Amino acid sequence: MEALNTRATIRAVTGETVEIQDLWNGRRICLIFLRQLGCRWCRLQVAGMVESNLAARLKKHDVHLVCVSLGKVEQAKRWLEITQFDGELYVDENTYGDPSKGVELPQSVSYGIFSLKRSVSSLRLDDPEASKLAAEVALQYPDLEELAEKDGTMTIWPGDVFQTGGAFVLGPGNVCDYAYRSKYAGDHPSISELVRYSTGCEESTGEEVIYDSTRAWLKWMRMEGKVMVGFGGSIVSDTIIQRIIVGVTSASRKCGLALGIGLAGGILGLRLQGEGARNWNGRKFNFLGYTLGSLMAFSSLKQSYLALTKRRIKYLKPSDITLLTPIDIDNKVLENGMPECDCGATMAAMPMLGLREPSDLKVEAKKMMRQRSETWSSELESSNEFQTTLCYVCEFLAKPHPSVGRGGPVCPFVPTSLKKNSIYMSVIRTSSLVDGEAMGQNKEEIVRKILVKLLQDFVPVFLGLEPSKGRLRQFKAVILVFPDVKSSQAHEIIDAVQVQAKSFFVEKGLMVGEFHETNNASGLRNANFFPLRTPYPCLAIRHMVPGDFVFMTLDDYGLDLRAKLLRGFLDVFGGDDKPQVAQAREKLKETEALLAKGEEEKKTT
Repeated sequence: MEALNTRATIRAVTGETVEIQDLWNGRRICLIFLRQLGCRWCRLQVAGMVESNLAARLKKHDVHLVCVSLGKVEQAKRWLEITQFDGELYVDENTYGDPSKGVELPQSVSYGIFSLKRSVSSLRLDDPEASKLAAEVALQYPDLEELAEKDGTMTIWPGDVFQTGGAFVLGPGNVCDYAYRSKYAGDHPSISELVRYSTGCEESTGEEVIYDSTRAWLKWMRMEGKVMVGFGGSIVSDTIIQRIIVGVTSASRKCGLALGIGLAGGILGLRLQGEGARNWNGRKFNFLGYTLGSLMAFSSLKQSYLALTKRRIKYLKPSDITLLTPIDIDNKVLENGMPECDCGATMAAMPMLGLREPSDLKVEAKKMMRQRSETWSSELESSNEFQTTLCYVCEFLAKPHPSVGRGGPVCPFVPTSLKKNSIYMSVIRTSSLVDGEAMGQNKEEIVRKILVKLLQDFVPVFLGLEPSKGRLRQFKAVILVFPDVKSSQAHEIIDAVQVQAKSFFVEKGLMVGEFHETNNASGLRNANFFPLRTPYPCLAIRHMVPGDFVFMTLDDYGLDLRAKLLRGFLDVFGGDDKPQVAQAREKLKETEALLAKGEEEKKTT
């Protein structure tokens, strides 16, 4: 759909004007779009809600039932008296229901944002069966002509007779767990379906619902075997050719892509020619090698010269970071037209079971839901990265999954963090950190040093973000997204930065975690479940909680650093009566004993 630059406003029955996205900021709602207030089909639908006690059933799970209809505030007040609807009602007054004007009238902005159908065909006027059913419904729920106006013989209905409705389950973080767009007047979702997706559980058994978008994260549970990635993302299986590609890829990093391709073509041609003098592929690749090696060497040398002379950004400051909350992202999405985010498309490419190595990646590419021209790129070039990462947070971390090995969401803190709007995200470009660096220097090491310094300097900013006091601080998190870091570099950059910064953070009662596509940190209850894999490499910061002790893999660190981490943990939680605190004290005692023993051995030698 085209971007809508107008903010959609609706009115409560009290007359208050609100923006439609405010309906689900900080809460979860079941949002029902009605056709218009005089509609017999809408009366039938609402009667089903009232008779089934839908609003109260959803309220038990902290979900609010909200209806939006076309019409006027005064008409809405009368409609509530007639229908006895016990949920929240809002009206969109931006339409005029004159059938004589036909579909040429503009669609309501709020209905258009949700891509709800508007057409003459939605009335099914030429369908005898539909007309018969409509007449039967009218016997019990006649059209409310008292809410309509008359223009001679023409009835002007309160809204838009060509508009259909729909149903959505929405929540903080722009979560959309359910979408139903009516195809025609009278096409409604079942009450049981609304309850199921709104509450997230089977009402009869209490069993958790596993949403389709969450299931998609495990769609690719197994890889077919380790493969090499050739030029252009092609898959190479021949062992000798693999070695050639690996060697030339290394050379191309030092000599330039153009020269590297030329070398690859020439060597590959020799390999294939060795299989037969008449091998056309051999002659073809030889020609490729000689031609590209000669004609493109100048381009490679030119690139090397520019790299040596181009100025490089030497440091990133916390003030360089733009932080957006889920509500900020929601607002920008709605300002520019709500994109139909296919979360499953992103998640399907993120296998969460089985070990992964960089060589398992078939294509090194960014995972874009849509082109930037179709999002809010006028303000931020990283709109897709924000949306994709938020999709991961909302549709995976905030949802239950059987592979976790327990009930509840994958990360227990995320649902509350979304409700409190206390997740802050930033997209950080690292390519400029190494542009212009002299050849031969370790560019990954340059980025590591800059990012470690950035994280340390960012701590005061994090501590000042709301909530900054009390227990609510545990629901605050910052996610720094690094889309320029390739998945094949994530171990050397993201993992290494986390290791170097960890002790600094633990001393201050904070945790810093590493997330990327080949993260092999397993779940606590399932050794073959790897929930820390993300569409883009990320580093996340949050306050520590006692349960973090199990994530402190102390045996991976030297005794001095191990003792430092334990003391930092106990400085924060030493007064808590938690089993993890007792374990940390015992572990510190053991570590200090080993340190003392080591000192004694030094003295004797």
